[in-house]
Order: sequence, then C-alpha cells, then structure tokens
Amino acid sequence: MKNDARTTLGGCLALTMLLTGCGGDTLPALGSAGSLSPSVLSAQRILSATTRTSTSNSYTCPTAQTSSGPLNCTDLPLGDLKTTKSPKAGYVDVCEAASGSPVVSSAPWIGGTTWNLLEKVVVEGSVAWAGTFAAVLSNDGDTRTITSKGVPTSPYTTGTFPIATTDPAYAYDHNPNKVEDKSDKYALPGNPTIATTPTCLPMGTIGLTVTGVAIYNAFDASDYDAVAREEQDSCHGHPDSSDTYHYHGILQACVPDAGSTTANSSLLGYALDGFGIYGPWYNGKILTTADLDECHGITSQVLWNGKLVNMYHYVSTYQFPYTLGCFRGKPIAGA
Repeated sequence: MKNDARTTLGGCLALTMLLTGCGGDTLPALGSAGSLSPSVLSAQRILSATTRTSTSNSYTCPTAQTSSGPLNCTDLPLGDLKTTKSPKAGYVDVCEAASGSPVVSSAPWIGGTTWNLLEKVVVEGSVAWAGTFAAVLSNDGDTRTITSKGVPTSPYTTGTFPIATTDPAYAYDHNPNKVEDKSDKYALPGNPTIATTPTCLPMGTIGLTVTGVAIYNAFDASDYDAVAREEQDSCHGHPDSSDTYHYHGILQACVPDAGSTTANSSLLGYALDGFGIYGPWYNGKILTTADLDECHGITSQVLWNGKLVNMYHYVSTYQFPYTLGCFRGKPIAGA
C-alpha cells in the first residue's frame, strides 16, 4: 500500500476516558491493557471531553503544558522533507523514494516552517461503519494476532469521501478516493524486543489503532508532512488510492485515551514490530518530539498485557513525526 498525497482533515474533540492512571513515584504508568477485544473497547468508551481551545471549522488542541512550556498548536513544526537514513529525533527513516509533489502546496494554515492546527480546514461528513477490532495474545505469549475491518469501530466515524465539490476542503484537496472495508490480519510479536539497529518505515501500514484503523507514517508520497498539508476528516483520517482509510498522526483525536492532567495516556495502537503506541499525556504534561528518541519512543512504565511493566513504547504527539520515526524493534515480514 502507498501513502496517498490526497487526504481530508477534520475537527474532532479529543476525548478522555474516565479511567484512573496508575504508576510509581518517578515513572507513572501510561495506562491501558496490552490485549484488547471489542468487548473491552466497548467498556472503555465512557468518555468525557477535555478542556479545548478551537476556531470554527478546524481542529482542536488541549490546554496543556510540555517540558518547554504551553502546548502551542498554532505554531507546530512542519515536517516537509525531514527524511533520514541515519535515524534521529524529529525525522522519518522512510524506505521508499519520494514521488510527485504535495497536493496542498500552500494554504492559509501553512506558513514558512510551521503550521497552524487550529486554522486547518476539516473535511465534512460523519459516516458510521461496522468496524471491528481484536488483539488476541497466544497462550505462550509469543504472538499477538490483530484483526480488523480497516474502518473505525463505533462511535467513531469518517468524513465523506470522495471529497464533495461543495465541501470547503475541496478548494485545497480533490481526494477522489473512497473508504472501503478491509479484512486485515497481523501476527505481531507478543513480547517485542529492541533490535540492534532501527528499521525504516514503509509508505503504507506501519501499525493499527485499537479502533481498527491503519496507521501510516507521517509523510505523503512526496515526503511532505501529510498531517499538516493533506485535507483530512475530523479524526485526521482519509483514504488513499487503494481505498484504505488511515491516519498519519494525532491518533488521540479519535482513539480512546485516558490521558489528562491527572492521568497518563493509554494504549492507542500497535506498531508492526509489536511495540505499543500510547497517547501523549505523561505525568501531567504533553510529551513532544524533544522528549522522545529517534524512533519517537521512550521507555517507562505502562500497562501491558494487564501488567504494569517498564518497557519501550512509541508516543503519538502533536508534533512531527506524530507516531513513529522508525521501527525500534523488528517489524513483521512485509512491513
């Protein structure tokens, strides 16, 4: 599968699950179980909105502190062409060569080397799907089998695709692709380990959310910042030329996250090397790229397979590269 240079953006309230985070004095946990089924997900969907600031017809941003001051979603670093073959923080080690040019080359929310999340136009529509998701750990713990239909589980929706000519987003992006159900199945390592050297990311699926949606890397096909430039729906999702609906980043917008100023974030998905992807809340603050390693991860205590453990995991942030910069573990074949 290829990253498409056509997407649609939408405004979506980030939701906090009414769950209690847990952790130690110095390494509090990012709380969520490491093996989820549809019934568990259903139980998790007792949600309450966090405090947000927003402008009309745009995305939202939490009122939060980072390690360097307040989170500023009006001046986010643009990730255009930030590729590398020697993994480093804030860049993406991508396997394939770039092609074409960005669909959205200029827009009011893009300026110089930064972009404004709160001014980005959102693709209209709220289409419900009969999505499914299951993550089943084998008896020996060696394999986690993930299955989904490739569309979001209830109550999450997608925008209307192809983008309608009457949609304000059409002025920037004519995405002609549609959203289709997919039968996805992945056998991931149940106990992932850090590899000797990191692995580059493909221009297709690099992981899956706990709501059943594919995760792609942060780039469009031309190695430009897909989250900033492409038009996406209210959940930061859109379909590519294979009609695969996917997210390039900011997973916490429409994936249940227990994170808040008083609770650490929960498990949002799994990367194809088996490691978990968690939300950005940690110890009362929002993590940024500056807090993470070259693959956009960190080692701390998390709830994994129902137990509190100290382990490596990725973090979904509001800053490029948003989810992964490279695979820290060994990805499954075909990734």
